[in-house]
Amino acid sequence: MAEVKLPAEKRTAVGKGHARRARAAGRVPGIVYGKGMEPVAVEVSRRELVTAFHSDAGMNTLLDIELEGTTTLALARELQRDPVKGTLLHVDFVKIDRKQAVEVEVPIHVVGEAPGQKEGGVLEHPLFQLHVRCLPLEVPESIEVDISSLNIGDSLRVADIPTDDKFEILNDPEAAVVAVAAPVSEEELEAMEAAASGPAMEGVEAEGEGAPAEDAEAAAPTEETPADGGDGDEGSDSEG
Repeated sequence: MAEVKLPAEKRTAVGKGHARRARAAGRVPGIVYGKGMEPVAVEVSRRELVTAFHSDAGMNTLLDIELEGTTTLALARELQRDPVKGTLLHVDFVKIDRKQAVEVEVPIHVVGEAPGQKEGGVLEHPLFQLHVRCLPLEVPESIEVDISSLNIGDSLRVADIPTDDKFEILNDPEAAVVAVAAPVSEEELEAMEAAASGPAMEGVEAEGEGAPAEDAEAAAPTEETPADGGDGDEGSDSEG
């Protein structure tokens, strides 16, 4: 897997104000940490970071973080994004060793066409990525799952996915990856609609319609929360 150079600058100041100014200047606050090193608060170019993630490896792109004359091989972890715009607020870079295995999420790529689909079956895809352990330079860009043998009622489990000696899949072997379900009949659809409009649902609707406006406002969130569940600025400050 190719490595991407990512120049970084050490952050000399912390705080929400500094983080906002950095983002306004096209920089993303972050932290570099890992075995054998002290955590270092950094800033990187948002454009260069986003460009690196648009390689075939995506989030598993190996990053050569260049900081003050030294280079640290790392993987990006714990990305915090703006909940509305989706822009990057903060990123953790975890130092890795080329000779030590890492655990990463690898996307599943479905190939082929299931015979069951041609017969009207519905393809279900409950698992979109696999948790894999391997050496950093051997992280697969994706793992193919061939569905060309699936009839209606058939499924493929994690245990059915062929692997090699380069990586190990850590998911539950019995977990379903893809399946072809029987199509819903018109009678079943009508029964589902009837159940959805039953007394229990009517009671929920009535309660919702009768709720005072001030109660709804009180229940509404008063602050925006980053998608990762934490304050992007505080995330950068807590490490820096």
